[in-house]
Amino acid sequence: MHDASSFQGLFLATWSLASLVRGNHRHTSPRLIYTLLLGFAVTAAGRDPAESLLRQGTDLLDRGFFADSVAMLTHALEQNPKNAKACYYRALANEMVDRQAAIGDWRKFVELAATDPDSKEEATQAEERLQAFERMPGLPDSLRPSRYVPKAGDYYQRVAGPSLRLQWTEFPVKVFADSPPEEWRRALGEALDAWMNVFPLQTVSARERADIVLSWAKLPKRSMGTEQSFFRLQKEGDKIIKRRKTSSIVLDNSHRWSKREMRAAIMHEVGHALGIEGHSDGSRDVMFPQEVRTFVLTQGGEHTLSGAPLSTGINTKLTPRDVNTVIRLYNCPGPLVHLK
Repeated sequence: MHDASSFQGLFLATWSLASLVRGNHRHTSPRLIYTLLLGFAVTAAGRDPAESLLRQGTDLLDRGFFADSVAMLTHALEQNPKNAKACYYRALANEMVDRQAAIGDWRKFVELAATDPDSKEEATQAEERLQAFERMPGLPDSLRPSRYVPKAGDYYQRVAGPSLRLQWTEFPVKVFADSPPEEWRRALGEALDAWMNVFPLQTVSARERADIVLSWAKLPKRSMGTEQSFFRLQKEGDKIIKRRKTSSIVLDNSHRWSKREMRAAIMHEVGHALGIEGHSDGSRDVMFPQEVRTFVLTQGGEHTLSGAPLSTGINTKLTPRDVNTVIRLYNCPGPLVHLK
């Protein structure tokens, strides 16, 4: 037999679902309604409904269903407006839904955490996140959260830490190709076109106007390409008032690469230049770590030496995971940290 609090929790959960169906959340997905239904059994079993909604909301956040996570965590906060964890995770979810709402949630979390002496570290993290939002620019349409495809997922958590503050702040980002060899020109055009479909890039005819410069040279160990980013700091006294990023991509012209390899190398290095520091864990993604196999003959036979990009299994098309990761990097000021 269930106690009175169990039935009260079930009533509250049922009321929450009813409010969704009535139209208070017109864009609520079937996935969220299904998740709520699954949660009813937990609520009926006697667990705290707010805690159940919190767990479901954080699960949706981890799986990239940000709007659904916001809706679920909003219901958790309706059950308990002082639930600091629900506020924290809704702030994280709102970073990929509504920037102003995320800022409001972070401010509220700082207020709630201030009353808990054990939450000083989390309050400091939230304040740092708020400051980061103040520095973040407005984004062009192609980088807005609405372009994120939840079912595709991403590899944001793998690259978010190393990629911190490597994103561009002025758009479009200008690209200059310095005397590309004839055999590279088609691959260059195709690779830049592919990135232009998802990121505000613009080719320019003068190096001094460029943010990203591509050039060609002989590289060691048969590496197809390298990328390096630099920052010029403009200061007033001890205060940095502007950071200007420039990126240099060097591609190898000492080997007869296939057109496919050329395009893959350009797309991969441009991805780094756009702010992806690190690599995907998905072998189909453009930003998957690629290696070339080089061989040397010895008296004992043929030995493989590991080196830079792999000529087999190379990726020439951006995947939804690549695109989703770029979008998150430009909307979220750092990796997600779960509360203890």
